Amino acid sequence: MSGAAVARGFLITKMIAGTPLAIDLASPPAIAQALAAPEPTSQASTPLRIGPQTAPSKSELPEPDLQSTQKDARQAPTRISLPPLLGGQRLSAIMAEITLTELLGIEGASLLVALGDRIDDDTRLALEERKSEYLTVDDLAQLGITASYKPNELSIVLAILPSARGPQRFNIANQFDFSAAARAMPAEFATGFTGTLIGGRDFSAGSVSDRLIYDFAGFANVGGRDGVYVTYGGTFNIAGGGGLFERNRMIVFKDFESAILRVSAGDLVPQIPIIAGDVEILGVSAERRYDAIQPLRNIRPTGRRTFSLDSPARIEIYANGALVQTIDASPGEVDLNQIPALSLTSNISIIVEDTTGRREIDSFTLANDIELLAEGISEFSFSAGALRRFSTRGFAYTDNPVATGQYIKGFSEKLTAGGHFIVAQDYQNVGLRAAVLGLRGAIFSGISVSRATGSTGYAASLAYRGDPLQLSDLGGQLNFRFDYQSRGYRRLSLFQVIDNVKFDIAADYRINLTTRIGISFGGTYFERYNQPDKTRALFGGVQVSFGRLLLSATARYAKIGPRTDTGVLATATLPLGRSHFANASYDTGTEQARLEVRRQRDITIPEFDYGVIAESNPLFDRLTGQTRFANSRVNLDVELTNVQPRGMFGARNQNIGQFRLQSGFAYADGEFGIGRNPGRGFVMVNRHPSLRRSPVDIENSGVGRRSGQVNGLGPAVISQLSGYRPDPVRVDVLNAPTGYDIGPGEYISDPGALSGVKITVGSDAFRTVIVTLTNPDGVPVALSYGTVRNLLTGKTDTFFTNAAGRAVFSQVSPGRYRVEFMNSDLTYDFVVSEDAAAIIQSGVQAMEVMP
Repeated sequence: MSGAAVARGFLITKMIAGTPLAIDLASPPAIAQALAAPEPTSQASTPLRIGPQTAPSKSELPEPDLQSTQKDARQAPTRISLPPLLGGQRLSAIMAEITLTELLGIEGASLLVALGDRIDDDTRLALEERKSEYLTVDDLAQLGITASYKPNELSIVLAILPSARGPQRFNIANQFDFSAAARAMPAEFATGFTGTLIGGRDFSAGSVSDRLIYDFAGFANVGGRDGVYVTYGGTFNIAGGGGLFERNRMIVFKDFESAILRVSAGDLVPQIPIIAGDVEILGVSAERRYDAIQPLRNIRPTGRRTFSLDSPARIEIYANGALVQTIDASPGEVDLNQIPALSLTSNISIIVEDTTGRREIDSFTLANDIELLAEGISEFSFSAGALRRFSTRGFAYTDNPVATGQYIKGFSEKLTAGGHFIVAQDYQNVGLRAAVLGLRGAIFSGISVSRATGSTGYAASLAYRGDPLQLSDLGGQLNFRFDYQSRGYRRLSLFQVIDNVKFDIAADYRINLTTRIGISFGGTYFERYNQPDKTRALFGGVQVSFGRLLLSATARYAKIGPRTDTGVLATATLPLGRSHFANASYDTGTEQARLEVRRQRDITIPEFDYGVIAESNPLFDRLTGQTRFANSRVNLDVELTNVQPRGMFGARNQNIGQFRLQSGFAYADGEFGIGRNPGRGFVMVNRHPSLRRSPVDIENSGVGRRSGQVNGLGPAVISQLSGYRPDPVRVDVLNAPTGYDIGPGEYISDPGALSGVKITVGSDAFRTVIVTLTNPDGVPVALSYGTVRNLLTGKTDTFFTNAAGRAVFSQVSPGRYRVEFMNSDLTYDFVVSEDAAAIIQSGVQAMEVMP
């Protein structure tokens, strides 16, 4: 139980006879009743108990009469303090003049403080001049501010027209503003498990081929946010050949947040530059990773080019909205240099789909993998263990020890430099890297020296990204890359493949001629040792937008040894209504055509989308239909494909059906739940037993996205966005008892790396008691501070009466209570029973003098 002065962290104030009354905003129905209730006219006949006497029984307390209260509601203006909403964000409280159904005005001074720098200078000056007034809705509209009043929720919603908005400033800092929302921390013990059943069948005549696997991934966290984490995974091959079971990586790690340090052990992929290799080990590591431990801190003026996969996945690469490449990748680092994009400035979207779902990794233009760090910021990674060796399945390790390390520091806002090393039994590699701001852009350079059995060599790289012609207002950007390896240079790779690359050079330039037309052009050169065939290529393209229609065409000319490749890749992207879009592409050189029509995914559950993809090339025609249904507990994807070969001897038509069914379970401090993907961390929201007949809707991600519901299937389990990234969680109780105080209503999930955050909506203390207290002679105890104490638990809270002696006790649980005033011997005892209503109108009660 808490007093009216602490409910939900703020108060509203009703002016009755010029005197404030503290009212709990946590329960809008209770507030509405308090505002609407008529002033007391007579003393209640309910007997009071004096001093330690037994509190009155339930039968002695008057039952609330909500209907009569509402009938007597008055429409007199009332001035109260309310925290308004702007774009879904709660602002500091404003003083408003309202009736039960109408907003009459808002005080200029408090509105000025609440809006702050969200308004422009002219609007701020106009509010300054009228800060002592209560501005009407029409007055505000003339200033570019709209205000609407929701009587049922006792809330005011504000909006600022574009003409009155101030400059938008975004400060990405390491700290998150939790505001007035309740902070929800990880459970002391949590585990999440996601299982995916993947099946397929070839229904072609004369052949039936089945495929059925069960893939799983999960985590366990002991000790909460500052505890120890374990990740694991694996695959059962139920049908379709191969071994019965194949495990995935297993890693144990602990984060030290203040030092931005992660210590790990298990199947690791050490952080080293791509030019040095793609090492995998069974061992230990220590690394400072701001992106993993402090993701809200902006430390990088430039972006990354690489990302890591934890499990096998299909990667789809879209350039300017059209699919240009599909890659089936193994776990480990993925180098964006390997993407065959049309130009370095193509708008690239990368979609990764593994057994746990489909997600977008990023959207960007291709850049360089050496990054700038802010001044004084440093990152490092050191590891030691046994090298992994290539195997067709599972994990196998050599007895060859290896140690790796890299260190990078921002020496100034314009200079970042660092180095790396790899030391193994038969291999060593050291190198230096630097990134400098200059020539109206960023210059990246690096050198690496390797020593392997029988060979020594070096590799050098130079890259630039920027706007040397100072055409940034037209989106002008030049990208250049030059990579060279000597004949004896070797990368340390799991596959032990000697790439023999000598030169890899690429450059391109992009500029927007108008707001609708952009052009790009460039070229590449590639050469290997011991291979006479050299690759030379030129390309040029144009992108044009006609409203929502986006068209692009890129011509290329490539000379690959004696072979010549020419062609034009044309693409078109067109939204179809609000929820559908179409992508089409055709390559004149390869005669490949592709058309995709798809319904966009819903941003709220239940999610439902579908699509049709038609593809044609000289070898085959393929038609694919896809559909997907998902809610917070399960995800189902179904795909049907028909393939018709073209002139291939012995080839047959294929009709293939595939499905993917995903679900999992979550456990946090003694409570289970079912969710779609708890294996990456989760937020579990459950309801108190007093709300067992009331479903609870959950919204998260700060955009009003409905993401789950607490119902007969148990708690809602929402996937964690990412480690150490706070996520707003809002709850809405459906069909709750009238006047039920649900508590904060808005929470901020503050997870660790992989956490189970548990939230319970509602409690025993959901009741509100409204009473008017008088002296024994019937005079209201007005404008007085007092305490209300639970006689069983001893918990005490404070309250304040208005000029009529009215007090509101909120978040009251069943029990016996005693009311006392400061510097007074007056007392009042009352009882709240287990089956009492959410709003208890106790009427007028005469206090008694303690003997």
